[in-house]
Amino acid sequence: MKLKAKMAWIIACSVLLTLFLLTVMFYAFTALFVSGYNHAELREMSAKLSERLEHAHASNGEQLAQVLQAFGSQYDGVGLELFGQDGKLLFSSANRTEPYTLPEMMARFADQPGRMFQGQDSTFLFEIAPDGQRYFVVFDIKGNSLQQVQLFLYFNQYAGWPFLVAPLILMIALPALIAFLFILFVTRRLRKLNHAMRHTDLRNEPLPLQDRSGDEIGALTRLFNEMSDKLYRQHLHTQRIEQARTKLISDLSHDLRTPLSVIHGYAETLQRGSVHDPETRLRHSTIIVQRSEYMNGLLVRLFQLAALGEPSTSFRAERDSIQALLQTIIAEYVLLLNDQGIEWRADLPESLVYIEYDRDSMAQVLRNMIDNAILHGKDGNYLGVRLREENDEASIEIEDRGKGIPEEELGRVFNRFYRVDKGRQSNGLGIGLSISNEIVRRHGGRIDVRSVPNVSTVFTVRLPLNVRTYDRGDELAAERK
Repeated sequence: MKLKAKMAWIIACSVLLTLFLLTVMFYAFTALFVSGYNHAELREMSAKLSERLEHAHASNGEQLAQVLQAFGSQYDGVGLELFGQDGKLLFSSANRTEPYTLPEMMARFADQPGRMFQGQDSTFLFEIAPDGQRYFVVFDIKGNSLQQVQLFLYFNQYAGWPFLVAPLILMIALPALIAFLFILFVTRRLRKLNHAMRHTDLRNEPLPLQDRSGDEIGALTRLFNEMSDKLYRQHLHTQRIEQARTKLISDLSHDLRTPLSVIHGYAETLQRGSVHDPETRLRHSTIIVQRSEYMNGLLVRLFQLAALGEPSTSFRAERDSIQALLQTIIAEYVLLLNDQGIEWRADLPESLVYIEYDRDSMAQVLRNMIDNAILHGKDGNYLGVRLREENDEASIEIEDRGKGIPEEELGRVFNRFYRVDKGRQSNGLGIGLSISNEIVRRHGGRIDVRSVPNVSTVFTVRLPLNVRTYDRGDELAAERK
C-alpha cells in the first residue's frame, strides 16, 4: 500500500474512531450523570396517573388502590400517595392509613432544594384533575434515584459549550495524535534506512534490512538491499580481477624473464663470436627465434583478450562446413602427436555440417582446446576429436584421458587467468579457455565440460546451425533492454 493510501486510510479510521468514542462518551456520561428522575419526568408521571384515574371511580376505594398500586410498581425508588381535594389520604404505597398532621406534612416539604443538592430523599406534590375532580399526588423520591441537580442546572444553563467543545477537541486531537504516531513510524523507518546507507561497507557482506511493507519506503528498502548485494558482489569481482591482474603481472614477468635471459645469453654468445661452428650458430639462432615466438605468442593472447572486450569488435561470419576447418587443424597436430606418442582419433560425419562462423576466431578456439588437451592430458596419451549434429546444434568434442579436473574446479576453468594447476610449469597465463569461451559465446554457442579425473575429460563446443554471430555492441544493447 502506498503512503498516500495509508494516510487516507489512517484519516478515515481516525474519524470513525472519533465518532465511536463520542458515542461511547455520550452514553457513559448519560449513564453516570444524567440518570434518575427529574422534575419534568415527575410531571409526566403525574399526567399519566391522571389518565389512568379517568377510568377509575374515586368512590370505589378498592379499584382506586389497585390502579395506584399497579402504577407505583412501574417506577423503582418512587413512593406514591394520593390525597383528595379535602386533604384526606386516599392511598399510600407505604400502607399508611392515618392522616397527616400539619407539622408532619410541612416537614416533608421543608428545605426541599437543600435535600436535592445533598442527595437526600425528596418529596414532590402535583395537582391532577381526572374527570374534573381535584386530587393531589405526592411522589417520595429516594436520594440515589434523583437526578443530580447541580449538574442538571449547569447543563440547563451552559448546555451548548460542552457538547460543542468536547467533540471539537476530540476530533482535532485524535487525528493529530494518530498522524503524529504514523509520521513517527515513517521517520523511524527512514532513519533506519539512512543509517544503513551511511554505514555501508563493501568490505563486509551486507546485512539485508527487513521491511515487508508495500509502500514506497518498503520498495526503497528492497532496492537498497539489492543494490548493496550487487555492489558487494561487484567489489568481490573487482578484488578477484585485481588479484588476477597482480598475479598476471607476476606470471607474465616470470614467463618473459626466462626466455629473455635465454635470448640474451645466446645473442651475447653470437655477438662475441665465440661460436665458429655454423651448425652451432644455427642452433643458437633457432633457439632465439623460438623463444621470441613464445614471447610474441603470450603478448598476442593478451591483445586478443583485450580486443574481445571492445564493443566495436565484430566477427566476419560466413556459412561454411565446419569439417574442412577441423581437418585442417587436425593435420597441423599430426606430427606433434606422433612425436609425443599420443594416440589420436578424429570422428567426423560423412555429411557436411554447415554453420555460420568466423574462420580465424573459430580456428583459434579449436587450437586452444587441442593445446589444452595435449598440455594437461598428455599423461593419458590420447586425444579424441568428434563432430556431431544434434538438436539444431553442431557439437564438437575434444577429449583427453589425463589427470582431469576436480569437480569443485569445473565451474571456474573459464575464468580469466585461472589455472587448475597452480604450479609454474609452463602452464601459460590461464587465458586460453577464457578467450575460447568468449568467442564461442559471441557465436551464439557455449562450451560445456565434464571430467572424471584420470579417466576422461571432454570439452564440448556447441554452435547453433542457423543463428548468426553477433558482435559485442549487440550484446551490450541487449543487456540494456
